[in-house]
Amino acid sequence: MERREDAVEASLLSGIFHRLVQKHRVPGAQLTLYRNGKMAECVVGVESLRTGRPVTTESAFPYGSITKFYTAALAMQFVSDGDLDLDEPLADLVPELKRAANRTLGTATVRQLLSHTAGLADNIDCPDMRGASYQRYAAACGEVPSLFMPGLAFSYSNAGYCLMGRVIEYASGMDWWTALESCLLHPLGVEPAFLHDPRPDTAHRRTTDGHAVRLDVSAAQSGTASGKAGSADAGGVEGVETVDHLIPLSTAAAGALAGSATALVAAARLHLDDRDALATEELPDLPDILSKDAVEEMRECVPGAEPYGLADGWGLGLMTHRGADGAIWLGHDGAVGGSSCHLRLHPASNVALAMTANATTGQKLWDDLLADLRAEGLDIGHYTLPHPDTPRVEDPAEYVGEYANGDLVLVVVADASGRLFLTRKDYFDSRLVIHEDDRFVASDTEVDAVPVVGRFVRGRAGGPITLLQYGGRALARC
Repeated sequence: MERREDAVEASLLSGIFHRLVQKHRVPGAQLTLYRNGKMAECVVGVESLRTGRPVTTESAFPYGSITKFYTAALAMQFVSDGDLDLDEPLADLVPELKRAANRTLGTATVRQLLSHTAGLADNIDCPDMRGASYQRYAAACGEVPSLFMPGLAFSYSNAGYCLMGRVIEYASGMDWWTALESCLLHPLGVEPAFLHDPRPDTAHRRTTDGHAVRLDVSAAQSGTASGKAGSADAGGVEGVETVDHLIPLSTAAAGALAGSATALVAAARLHLDDRDALATEELPDLPDILSKDAVEEMRECVPGAEPYGLADGWGLGLMTHRGADGAIWLGHDGAVGGSSCHLRLHPASNVALAMTANATTGQKLWDDLLADLRAEGLDIGHYTLPHPDTPRVEDPAEYVGEYANGDLVLVVVADASGRLFLTRKDYFDSRLVIHEDDRFVASDTEVDAVPVVGRFVRGRAGGPITLLQYGGRALARC
């Protein structure tokens, strides 16, 4: 990788980050860069506009889907120890699937669960799950039809990683929470934090609030949220409001872990080529908790998996992204309840970058940050959204209708004036623009966030629409 300097100076990094946090009205954020054996940390703003408590390097931000990176690493520990086989059918590991209505799911493998190729729906509701066991959740998964035969295609699945929670119970004899703490977090020196922790008599570490940044108030009108840092009586900022992290208990293994950007980098360092370098006083030696063979397995892209709209490729718990110079970067992104989190790492050059933000504009902040770092000589791999450049569709009638992926149902509707919207009941309402190549851009009508780019899929050239791909998820036309 070409570099203008051996390292991005901490002061330069801090200046860029503070400016962009202010630009995107993010109340609080963390940034940690590991490069050439050195660590640079930046913190800005407050954990919540409601409390005004300042962000520190230890503040726990919700990781969202980056939890999957940890769940995959945990599973790979058991694979390395011989307690799991990546290619063993799930029915041999999960008793609830042996007599399930959906026998197809039992033929899927651990590898397919970790790579989102098991054919499982995105989300599966399980209101009966109240404790720390995924036993009831596994039974619920067995009652939901598969989207496709295992190994046939890619469809992002939170449910797949929740089912991994049950597989980990089988392999470890512990619930997912305890296994993650004992085998991964504590050895890394990380104090656990979860949005949901149903274990009795467990101390709950405080996590930051999420914030929705509204479109109808400009940054100039709202002032700078970061300027509130340290204020004991920090009140609301116009156009920015706190929101709840509304995720069910059952999604814990897919999205309920929380922590700092620095803790994320500590886990990422297990994947860098200098993981065995001599320890320094500033950076203690890494524990030997993830074998090099396991690391290589996680990096390997799954053949045929096409995570359209999310990444250039997918391994086991890790996305792949191409840098402008062609270098392959690994990482994951996450978002939950008005917060977002991002991780990138490049093993050969020993670089890891992690960012947390407690606002819906976190993705925009991340995009701008990577652009500014690239201008300073540090090209972090980033997936470029495939924005369509063909004309808009004039007659969208053939696209209107419902599309389903398990409990996830999206509806394409047209209003009286002919404008198109992509809606999900009680969740969002996005303005939809469809182009002649069947790709679309969906923009939130209320919250300032990065648009979603997806596409409609036809069974044959010129034939009817059969699928919708949205955020890496495949939804069949109803």
